[in-house]
Amino acid sequence: MKQYKGQLTGTGMVYRFTLTQFLKNKANMISLIIIILFSIASVPVTSLIGNSGSTALYSDVANVYFSDCAEPYALTGADLQNAADENEFWSKTTFHSVDGAPADSAQSAPGPNDVYASILFDAETGTYQLSVTAAENTELSDNDIASLSTFLTEQFDQMRYRTLHISEEQLAFVMASWESDTESYDSYLEDENRWSTQYIVQLIYSIVVMMVSVLSVSYIVRTVIEEKASKLIELLMVSVKPLALIVGKILAAMTYVLMTMGGMILGYLLSHAVCSRFMAVAPLSEMFAGGEFSISGGLLNFSALFIIAVVISLLLAFLTFAIIAGLSATGCSSTEDTESATMGVTLLIMAGYIISIMATSTGSETMALITSILPVISVFCAPIHFMMGNISAGILILSWILQAAVVILLAVFCAKVYTSLLMHRGNRVKLKDMLTMAKTSSAKGVQ
Repeated sequence: MKQYKGQLTGTGMVYRFTLTQFLKNKANMISLIIIILFSIASVPVTSLIGNSGSTALYSDVANVYFSDCAEPYALTGADLQNAADENEFWSKTTFHSVDGAPADSAQSAPGPNDVYASILFDAETGTYQLSVTAAENTELSDNDIASLSTFLTEQFDQMRYRTLHISEEQLAFVMASWESDTESYDSYLEDENRWSTQYIVQLIYSIVVMMVSVLSVSYIVRTVIEEKASKLIELLMVSVKPLALIVGKILAAMTYVLMTMGGMILGYLLSHAVCSRFMAVAPLSEMFAGGEFSISGGLLNFSALFIIAVVISLLLAFLTFAIIAGLSATGCSSTEDTESATMGVTLLIMAGYIISIMATSTGSETMALITSILPVISVFCAPIHFMMGNISAGILILSWILQAAVVILLAVFCAKVYTSLLMHRGNRVKLKDMLTMAKTSSAKGVQ
């Protein structure tokens, strides 16, 4: 290993030079700015989309002019106002009692955010009829009217039950909402939140691994090919060893990707903090709560080992795909080969991402074990399976050992062929050609 250690001389210089080039590159800066702007805009955009539905904090109805009901179920505007004072959603709506809504109430409503409402008894059918009327120039949506109708109906029903002199406990029992569900006995025995929790967490983590890997691959490939095409690589080889070139670039790409991810997270947090002062923004703790897919915090085994597992797996994923990207790019001679050099590594990353999601969807313990120890796939799956209790700490450590062995083998292979690849000019070097170079280098000894 001493011969490989000596070839790392100059890594620091390459690291500083490459990172500086990343920061000076206009395309990189534009991409970084766009990514950060997207992260900042994500908070207000998603909040506005969410608020367009039924997630508003307050009703847009300003005033409700309610025609008091007749005996025996006397519901008044004062009763509605008392109920509204105890309900945050209606806290900005004022309820007024009126003798009766005029026939042309749609024309005489005081404002575009006001409505007339009444509950009348139809003696012929023996039913009650709720009427909610808005002005012609109303600014209220159908959702606003529907929410008000539901509120008035609930309050009227409670008033009817209260006239029977039932207790508050009985009233709560009668008015409680209910829902039905049908499932098999086997499904009943399983935790209904487990699958959705694991699926969402796996999806989030796999996306992070994919983003980090794809970003690093694109930066490394583009940098290596541009330096080879401009003959800059030959000048660098005068003062540093070939292996130091690829290691320095990998470390510089890692730093730049971490800066990008950090910028995204910081932009999101700042946007969340600012937007929460001016609009309805869901708390971070409720980001994935509710809906068809939701996270059950009680199923997540957060621990120091889990954090370590995520960091180590991300590092191994980065090193694996970065070395492959470096080899792929060094086998190219012109910038026209950038897309093809990037495509192969990107497809490998996408394969790991897709397999991790598909394996999680099956819910199989055997599949969890296989995907946790299989190199390349394990960096996507092992930490999540460990957190969900699907694998033990021993299996997690085994997955690290196997993936680290792959990284070491790739590094040794890179050390044997990198010099020949740097000097190569012509058609793109394929894998079989690299294997031939490695055999030749082993026969001669690494210089």
